[in-house]
Amino acid sequence: MNPKKSFYFLFTFAALFAFQSLTAQNEKKDQLFLVHEETAKVSMLDQYENTSADWVKLMHEAKLDVSQIHASQRDDFHYYYLMPIANFAEIDNMYEKFVAARDKIDKDKWTKFYQQNESTIETHKEFVIRWSSEFSYVPKNPRLKQGEGNFAHWIFFNFKLEKRKEVMEVLKEWKKLYEEKNVPNAYDIWLMEIGENNNMIALTEFAKDAVDFHQAMDAVSKQLKSEEDELWGKLAPNILKIEQKYGKVRPDLCYYKK
Repeated sequence: MNPKKSFYFLFTFAALFAFQSLTAQNEKKDQLFLVHEETAKVSMLDQYENTSADWVKLMHEAKLDVSQIHASQRDDFHYYYLMPIANFAEIDNMYEKFVAARDKIDKDKWTKFYQQNESTIETHKEFVIRWSSEFSYVPKNPRLKQGEGNFAHWIFFNFKLEKRKEVMEVLKEWKKLYEEKNVPNAYDIWLMEIGENNNMIALTEFAKDAVDFHQAMDAVSKQLKSEEDELWGKLAPNILKIEQKYGKVRPDLCYYKK
């Protein structure tokens, strides 16, 4: 998506979490995710990376009973770890699974790892987001093949609470425009559920690299400039704050239950 150039592709805000279309291309229903966010200390980034990789190994050794954890990294050293959940009640069950895995690890080994890993982190937090099937766009003929989108662009935006309905209507119109024009670039819309401002919406999209991303955005801008300018005119008056980030998918820090 391309907003007015004066706002540098605002609505193409590739959201909050840099991870390759976590939702399958044929996903038809909403999906909740429990998100664990860590902000690494810049001065200890190498150690953070090493201990984060060690964590994945430890969880495999302990046979962590979680189906999958998707990892991504922002260029400002924020790391996101997303875990799909069926409902809010599953959050407690998720924590119990982590405790059960930890208890299988030698106590001294875990204590040493925990201290090393935590010392590399400025802070961490958890929140819940929802991938929206209603507002996300999945093209019939996607530009990227599965696994090609390792470059991620995030944009978070906060809207006026009293204008929620109007904002959602614009999202519907934008998706409809992409469908009618058969745009090959997918994007995912994420809604905040618990732990973040509930007037925040995020959109994620991916590319092969930075050059590929900007070329794809330029192509869409040339194709849909007048239509997107019109939609942006409807959306902009209802936006309070915009934040843009870039990053990448981190398959080496992902966890998949064997």
